Amino acid sequence: MIIRDLIKQDFGKDLPISGGDGNSIDTPIVIHRKAGNKYVAMEYFILQCLGEVRQIEWKLVQQALMEHHGRQIDQMKIETIQTTEHEVITKIENYYFDITECIDQDD
Repeated sequence: MIIRDLIKQDFGKDLPISGGDGNSIDTPIVIHRKAGNKYVAMEYFILQCLGEVRQIEWKLVQQALMEHHGRQIDQMKIETIQTTEHEVITKIENYYFDITECIDQDD
């Protein structure tokens, strides 16, 4: 399912996003510029929604801005924490957001 549709269905928010699943730099979640939107807050909200759907906790490990094929990509490296009856599973994951439209723009 497309992340925008998932968030709209499960959380009632229609975000100005498109693109991929964000799991690789080649399939980033594209955040479209819209007056008043705060793209960093939107990144955190998306990660929070994905965490709730996956029933995991997460915390930010590192955030880095990079350029990829002329686009501005925000890499969010997170540590995921999944608790089962017998163990706690931690992993490091990366999510990529294309924030080209949002960089150096005035509202």
